[in-house]
Amino acid sequence: MQSTILQAAYTEFVEALGAGNVSIDPGIIESYTYMNGLAQGGIGLQWMYRPVAVTLPGSVEDVQAIIEICGKYGLIFKAHSTAWWFMALATCPKTVILDMRRMNNLEIHAEDLYYITEPYVTVGESHIECMRQGVIPHGCGAGPNASNLASATSMQGTGGSSVRTSMNERNVLAVEWITPTGEVLKLGSLNTPGAGWFCGDGPGPSLRGMMRGAVGNNGYNGVFTRVALKLYPWYGPPYEAKGGPPFFDTQEIPNSYLRYVVWSDFEQEADALYQLGEAEIIDYNNRWASGAFTGAMSTSNQEYLEMVKKGDYKEKFGNGFWTFFMHAPSQRAIEYRIKVFEKIVANTGGTIYHCMLFGKRSYEIAIQNAVFGMFIGKAAYMPTSANTGALPMTYETIDQCYKHALPISLAAKEAWTSTDKILNEGRDNCYVCIDEDGHYVHIEHAALVEPWEPLSEPIGAILLGTANALKNNLGIMYMPLHASPKDMMIYQKQQVKIQQLLDPTGKITNHINLKAFEQLMPEEEI
Repeated sequence: MQSTILQAAYTEFVEALGAGNVSIDPGIIESYTYMNGLAQGGIGLQWMYRPVAVTLPGSVEDVQAIIEICGKYGLIFKAHSTAWWFMALATCPKTVILDMRRMNNLEIHAEDLYYITEPYVTVGESHIECMRQGVIPHGCGAGPNASNLASATSMQGTGGSSVRTSMNERNVLAVEWITPTGEVLKLGSLNTPGAGWFCGDGPGPSLRGMMRGAVGNNGYNGVFTRVALKLYPWYGPPYEAKGGPPFFDTQEIPNSYLRYVVWSDFEQEADALYQLGEAEIIDYNNRWASGAFTGAMSTSNQEYLEMVKKGDYKEKFGNGFWTFFMHAPSQRAIEYRIKVFEKIVANTGGTIYHCMLFGKRSYEIAIQNAVFGMFIGKAAYMPTSANTGALPMTYETIDQCYKHALPISLAAKEAWTSTDKILNEGRDNCYVCIDEDGHYVHIEHAALVEPWEPLSEPIGAILLGTANALKNNLGIMYMPLHASPKDMMIYQKQQVKIQQLLDPTGKITNHINLKAFEQLMPEEEI
């Protein structure tokens, strides 16, 4: 880009936002360029670019000004909330980053069971503040440092509490959305004068599906500045923990029950999940394996390696384990739920363990995951700091995931761990949770990688899992697919058409390189 163009745009950014809220300094730019994850897989596609400028909008008017200036000078704009993964950064040249950290207002309407959140309110912050008023939001599975607005509008929003609090994409009520042309679009009852934020559809057709597509479009259709999300009851006093990270002194929650469960057989485990979902007694559920548990229990890579060598967790949790949490409004209610839970587990061949099984740390991890999802990110990224998955990562029926997708993931992962291309931290390290007391689960098969290691090739396991999933007509990246593999790109193609409707001048649509995605998996090779 010619420096004169950038300088002219920078001058206008400063006039609109103030000098302290704009930067083209190389040091600042570099800090918005790199992020661990799939980005360094190395398959001939360049995912990460240096942005040309970073802006900090503080209002809707600021966002509109940035969009107008970008359009004037032929720049791309890309907004992010808490920047949890690489798609939050620049994915094409000439990009101006909108770091939304100044927009962090939270408004709770506990009596009406909804809250209004701006982009930089974190999952942990919203959870704590809502709990003080006797309610809780859904917690996005990315963890307490993520943004519920981001997962609701622009990404996949499931998590361990989805069994009771649904998923963020289904918790969306009203939305304030700035389109690529700078127009403020209001969805839900917010579009009706005086109606407020309480209703998801309001009069007329719903546009929530167009807003996010199948699993979210990563913010490529504009900027979301506020969203109203549903709230759910919290039956006890606010949960408090004292001390410092990564472990805290915890308190026991009245009328609650917290346990680990292990099944040795995948089919029995699947049967149990169906029954537990139908029973409608679970408030939090999360499946891990010994590798992730070791990562959460350790405080350093050295301690991690010592725990792996000792093998206690692998011996007990070698086939994966579940954390289940139940919370009830009365003693009688929790007693009923415990009886139902224990009967289902016993009838399906499961074994129940108290969460003090491995001492105080073990219990703290279990309860803090159940309440805040606190150790999810830590478990996913120790000890290598980068995480990928052996696809299919999917959202399907329990049978589809356990009897079809999981074996494919296991085979893909084993093919790569056998040659040291990804870390062999345990054969079965899939993350699973039941959604909405139902027959569907969200499943990810984690693989720990160090992208800078010469032998590291995480993308190979992903492509191998993807190819085998498509051959079996399974969903990938959380999406159920069309019955015919030749239509594998149907959702992405529809999203591009929507982008072209919202952005006829092409200000942001070149974020998505559809041909590049299609080249990853040509139809004749499926």
